[in-house]
Amino acid sequence: MRLSDYAVGRDNNFNLIRFLAALSVLFGHSVAVLGLPSSREFVFDHLGFSLAEMAVDVFFVASGFLVTASLINRGSLIAYLWARALRIYPALWVMLALTVFGLAPALTTLPLADYFSAPKTWEYFAKCATVLGGVRYSLPGVFETMPRKGEFNGSLWTLPIEFRLYLYLAAGWFVFALTPAIRVRALTVLAPPATVVFLGLILEGRFFATTFNAADIRVFMFLAGSTLYLWRDHVPMGRGLLFAALACLALASFDKSVFFVAYVLLLAPLVLHLAYIPKGRIRAFNGWGDFSYGVYIYAFPIQQTLAFLFPGIGLVALIALAALITIAVAALSWFLIEKRALARKDEAAAATSRALNLGLAKFAGVVPSPRSRGEG
Repeated sequence: MRLSDYAVGRDNNFNLIRFLAALSVLFGHSVAVLGLPSSREFVFDHLGFSLAEMAVDVFFVASGFLVTASLINRGSLIAYLWARALRIYPALWVMLALTVFGLAPALTTLPLADYFSAPKTWEYFAKCATVLGGVRYSLPGVFETMPRKGEFNGSLWTLPIEFRLYLYLAAGWFVFALTPAIRVRALTVLAPPATVVFLGLILEGRFFATTFNAADIRVFMFLAGSTLYLWRDHVPMGRGLLFAALACLALASFDKSVFFVAYVLLLAPLVLHLAYIPKGRIRAFNGWGDFSYGVYIYAFPIQQTLAFLFPGIGLVALIALAALITIAVAALSWFLIEKRALARKDEAAAATSRALNLGLAKFAGVVPSPRSRGEG
């Protein structure tokens, strides 16, 4: 069977995969928040990079695949952009309001007047609320004595990368607006070379460069997911391939360099196999909701707060308590904010299309303005 035989409808394991990835990020960050050596993040010394890093890569693979599917299936740039904006911004803005104007003022060592008058406070809010120009990580007087000194929400660093990739994909769609008949075919042809270019960049960075650009591997994972969707009619799927990929990764884990190469080549198809092959009761999680984004954006400040309020807290206790609180907050975010916002995406897209059509018609002189009709 091919990937296209599976990638139909919403019956899959993506919600579960992203939720587990978000919890993996929480686990990895707990080690960093407590200032513990990387060896406590049990895969780091063995594989050469952390569980949190791998979890972020899983997010980008799933995002590349699902976002590309969203754009192509909708066939409308306006609908696509509204769907992406409503997925990212409403929950982000609520989180920022709660943490910047609620949590941080309760924790800062500065007088409240100084905290609220500090340019750093408003720069943090403005940058994180837009994400396109990058984010900020510190708020005045908050967490300055912690091992992750002054770092308020370290998880947000991936959001600018993610949203820019959404826009680059939209730009690719827009470029071929005058030739819609070949638009999907053009993207299908261009995606693999772009993926290969970034594969070369990350392999060069890993083995030959003095520094490694963490953004490159995230872009590669997004492009890999996107490419697999575009070539879904030609991608084989099956339990045998799933077990073969897992076996290859297990065998490669005995050498860090070999594992890295196997990892970057196999992660994207492995994620898609896990999303579509396992069935049965595991699929029930998909109907509960997508709590992964809420976990991702709330976990770090919750972890930092717990470590700040309870000095000497152990790793297991921090993970358990942070996970419990974060999941509860993420569920509220999903049901009260995210789900409701996403339910309005079609309505928002339709209203935007009507407004643009009306504006273009007036500009072209097709629809007379109220004044020309003697109204108003």
